[in-house]
Order: sequence, then C-alpha cells, then structure tokens
Amino acid sequence: MQRPPQHEHDDYRPTSRRQRLLILAAAVAMAVGVLVMVLQPHVRFLRADKARQAQDAPACSGTQTQGCVGGTMGVISAPAASAAR
Repeated sequence: MQRPPQHEHDDYRPTSRRQRLLILAAAVAMAVGVLVMVLQPHVRFLRADKARQAQDAPACSGTQTQGCVGGTMGVISAPAASAAR
C-alpha cells in the first residue's frame, strides 16, 4: 500500500517569535480598546459632574465664613446620655 505524498504545508510549524509578538500586541490592543470603550461613558459622567460641582458654590471671600466653599457650618449636637447605674 502506498502512502499519499505529503505536502510542505501539512507539516507542523510552531509560531515564530515575531508571530507570537504580533498576536500578543493584537490582544493587548484589543483589551485596551475594549476598556476605553467601556469606561468612556463613566469618564464623561465624572468630567460633567466635576464641572457642575465647580459651578455650584462660590469660594469664600474676605471674612465670609458661611454659605461658601471652605466655610464653616454651625452644628447642633445632642447632649450625651446619662450613665446608667
């Protein structure tokens, strides 16, 4: 019985170092691309929220201590409970 002739492309050829680096680079690029696309809406939200907060309250000026960013606020504290005997 005669064996069919083998062709060159039937032989197993391990991937070369260059091919492995190309595959690794493609995988890293794909992962970075997916992360950027997934996080983009959240980053936009954070930037808009930060801009909105910066416009909300004015900074304190001169001797102003209340109603501004960096001011103080009066706090009413409840009296401590009496010690149980």
